[in-house]
Amino acid sequence: MARADTDYRNALAEAAQAAALDPPAIVVPEDREVTLGGLRFHYLDWGNPDRPTVVLLHGGGQTAHTWDLAALLLRERYHLVALDQRGHGDSAWTPDPEQETAPLMVDDTRAFLAHIESEYPGSSPLALVGMSMGGGVALRYAAENPPALRALVIVDVAPETIPRGGEEMRRFRRDTETLDRFEDFLERAVRFNPTRPPAHLRYSLLHALRETDDGRWTWKRDARRQEDDEDEDDAAREDARHVREREMWAAVRAIRVPTFFVHGGESAVVTRDAVRRAAEAMHDGRWTSVEGASHTVQGDRPAEFARAVDGFLSSLSG
Repeated sequence: MARADTDYRNALAEAAQAAALDPPAIVVPEDREVTLGGLRFHYLDWGNPDRPTVVLLHGGGQTAHTWDLAALLLRERYHLVALDQRGHGDSAWTPDPEQETAPLMVDDTRAFLAHIESEYPGSSPLALVGMSMGGGVALRYAAENPPALRALVIVDVAPETIPRGGEEMRRFRRDTETLDRFEDFLERAVRFNPTRPPAHLRYSLLHALRETDDGRWTWKRDARRQEDDEDEDDAAREDARHVREREMWAAVRAIRVPTFFVHGGESAVVTRDAVRRAAEAMHDGRWTSVEGASHTVQGDRPAEFARAVDGFLSSLSG
C-alpha cells in the first residue's frame, strides 16, 4: 500500500464512522510547510482563518494528525492549526542528535506562533493545546512568554507522571520500530489499544508510518537518541524525572493565563490526583477527566474531548 495510492478523505470518513462521530462535514486539512530557524516544518491548516486560532501540539511519537477526528468537530468554530514537531511526522529532524530537543521545541513553538500571526494578520492565537510531550512544551512556552497567549489546554500530562505508563508506550514503539508490512503495525496497534476502532487506528497509522527503501515500514520519528536513552541506568532515569518535575512545577506556578487540564480517565501516564493538584496550583487552573479515554484522549474519545475543549474556550471572556 503506497502512500500515493491512499485516499485520505475516505479513510478519515471511515475512522469518523467507526468512532460514531457525526461531524458537519468530512474535510481533509491543508498540508503546509514553513522554515523556522533553518529547519523545515510541516503543519496542517483546517481552514476558517476568520475564526479564533487554536494551535495544536501533539505528543511524543505522534503526528499532527492525532487531532483529526476532534478537529472535524471543532473546525467550524475555530481556526485549527496543528504542527508536526521537530523529529516527528513530516517535519525535519534536529541536525545534531546529541542536542536536547525540549528547549528547541519551545523555541519552535515561539517561532511558529509568530509565523501564524504574520500569515493571518489580526489572528492572534486564542489558545495553545498540547498533549503529553506537546503539553510539556506548551507549559514551558507559556511560562516563558506570559503575554503571548489567552489560554492553554494541557492533555494528559502534569508535573508528576507515572513512569510505568511512559515506559509501556516507549516499549511498544521500540518493539515495533520496523516491521515487514503495514498490516503488521495495525495488528500490533489493535492489541495495544483494543478499545480504539481498528478503522481509526488504521487512519492514524497511515500518517504515522513511512515505507523504507527496502519495502518495510517504520515510524515517522527521529529515533537516533533512543539507544542512548535505553543505556541510561535506573538512577539516571530517576534523576532526570525529578529534574523534569521541578521544571514543570515551576512552569505551572508561573503561568497566569487560564489553563484547562484534560485527563484521560483510564490513563496509565498521569493520575487524576496529579492533574487536580496541578490545576489547583495555577493562577487560573481548571480540569476535567474524560471517562473511557486512555492517554491519547483526543483519539480515544474525540467527541467528549471536543466538547470539553469547546466548553472551556467558549467560557473565556472577550
